[in-house]
Parts: sequence; structure tokens; C-alpha cells
Amino acid sequence: MKKIEAVIPPSSLGTIRAELVRRGVCGNLTVTEVRHGETHGPSNRTDESSGEPLKEKIKVELIVPDRQIDKAVNVILRHAITESTERDGHVTLLNVDEILQITQPMQGPISN
Repeated sequence: MKKIEAVIPPSSLGTIRAELVRRGVCGNLTVTEVRHGETHGPSNRTDESSGEPLKEKIKVELIVPDRQIDKAVNVILRHAITESTERDGHVTLLNVDEILQITQPMQGPISN
């Protein structure tokens, strides 16, 4: 399994989500509003090196089986591109060894 973390323009989210569903890519989608820019300093609304504001982006996280990774990444790359001359975002792939589900606790005390 792989975890896909994609930072994309907010306007691309609806299309990417619909296309992932249409292509049968299974997995839960987590979406977070983020600010994105070229800085290595403290996290704030401005890139300290240039004074340029950080761009509003969306971070999409999705865990998919290995057999669906190419399909999912291709959908994201194809539909996250805008007409902007600036970089639209990025995609990171991480290996996932295990997923633990959070569920109702069993009856009785939990032993350590």
C-alpha cells in the first residue's frame, strides 16, 4: 500500500475526486487546507525570503493498494494542472506497512 499526499489548487479538488471515483480508485480521502510556498523559515502567511504571500492550496491524502497507485497518481497529475505559470503543487508517495483502525473499545479494562 502507498499513501499519496498531493498539494493541489483548490479548484482541482472536485474534478480529481470525481475522476478517482469514476476510475474505481478505492480509499478514504482526507482533505486539508494548506498554504504553500518556497520557504524554509518559520511557518506563516509570507515567504520571508521574497515577501510573497504563500498560496492557498489543498492537501489531499489517500491510501491505495499498490495495484491502483499509477491510476491514482495519473488522475491527480492530469487534473491538478492549471493555466498558471507558477508551480501548481506536488505529489509525494509514502510506503504504508500497516493501517490500524480506530473502533469502539472492547468491554473491560485495557491492559498495558
